[in-house]
Amino acid sequence: MAVSSSTKDDIRYISSAFVVTKSILFTITQLVLEQYDTSSQLIFTSPHVPQILNYTLSRLLVWDTVFFIKIAQRGYVFEQEWMAGWLWTGTIRVVGDWLVLPILTLMYPALSEGEYDELGNKVRSIYGYAIAAVILAHVGHYLAVVMLYFTSRTIEQHIRSKSSNDTRLPGSGSPSVFPLVSALLYVVSPGGIFMSAGYSESLFAFFSFLGIYLRECQQHIFAGLSFLICCGLRGNGVLWGIVFLNDLFEAAKVRNWKKSIAVIVGGTLVGVGFLAGQIYAYFLYCPGREWCNNTVPLIYGYVQSHYWNVGFLKYWRTWQIPNFFFAFPTWFMIYRSYQKYRSVSHLRPYVIIAMAMLVMSVFIWHVQIITRVGTCIPLIYWYVAERIFADAPEAQDVAAVGVERRWSLKGIISRARADFRSHEGLWEVRYMVTWIAVQAVLYASFIPPA
Repeated sequence: MAVSSSTKDDIRYISSAFVVTKSILFTITQLVLEQYDTSSQLIFTSPHVPQILNYTLSRLLVWDTVFFIKIAQRGYVFEQEWMAGWLWTGTIRVVGDWLVLPILTLMYPALSEGEYDELGNKVRSIYGYAIAAVILAHVGHYLAVVMLYFTSRTIEQHIRSKSSNDTRLPGSGSPSVFPLVSALLYVVSPGGIFMSAGYSESLFAFFSFLGIYLRECQQHIFAGLSFLICCGLRGNGVLWGIVFLNDLFEAAKVRNWKKSIAVIVGGTLVGVGFLAGQIYAYFLYCPGREWCNNTVPLIYGYVQSHYWNVGFLKYWRTWQIPNFFFAFPTWFMIYRSYQKYRSVSHLRPYVIIAMAMLVMSVFIWHVQIITRVGTCIPLIYWYVAERIFADAPEAQDVAAVGVERRWSLKGIISRARADFRSHEGLWEVRYMVTWIAVQAVLYASFIPPA
């Protein structure tokens, strides 16, 4: 993959925006003084490290990250911990052991001198795995941004042929800024602080975009390996198998048997990635647990339903209404991207996956997680990038505004509608920027959504 001077310039822009955004989000989390839940404050209490480190980690590692670093420290113990991807906690452990802990030992020798928590675990390892989780989240997000840039360049030929929007800027070093804008939008993804604070979503997104890129390059086996890693990071990675079902149908239709075999191998790898952790859990807990006797004894579905209240309409309760409001903008962008790209045959599997995630998040999942789980859907960023360069509003829309009385309710609504149609992408950018700042405050305060 040759890197031109214009590409280097684009990467510099992306890197600068990334650093600035991450710095702002980090600062916001550190300005939060009170937390609704103090679980993380009970973990980071060692007197052998600077108190600023205890304070910082207790704001960045809350909610599910407490589970992640505990699993990395001692392995899976309780059934409910299997909501976490086995490859994510394993990666935290490897990076913590081989990179972070040796540095911590040099910096704070007293931390390694036999200090244990109330469960008999070395306190040093908690700090090592916590810092490793934060590093992995940041690195994963940056790699995902860069990978989306290259994936967008590859996919643009299929998107541009179906659109009249012109993304060329006079005097720019690239024939199109569509890839750059898509990548910059991903910097301010609605995933926000979750892409920094020790969650698996950022690394999951990177391997998702890498898998898409490899698929576009007709490297189906390597794409399968990338999606296998996705499955180890998050259970919903199995949805990427839809890509291979689509490509197998297309290859078989034209009797391209060589491609069909590669697609089958790649799709099989996705299944292996999902089943590996499930098989391990079966031998760890079975027999003896009720889910062991299911027709398909998978621990993931049981844990999600039994311990985390995931299931059809289980989240539809009046006290969850605020979380529906948190989720709605992401739902809106997914649906609008579906409307825009459903007629692009090459994007069909990505559209199907996006809509599958939309439906599941509305009716089955904890609805608010779509803001972070949806970060693996590139269609959102392609759609908004195109909307930024959308054509001017139709003449009849402008004329309709002029007919209405200037300050009548109907006139205000008409003008707002015309403005939204002409700058829809900008409205969504405003939402992203505003949302991730608000979300950082809520997250560090241990207040939903999470």
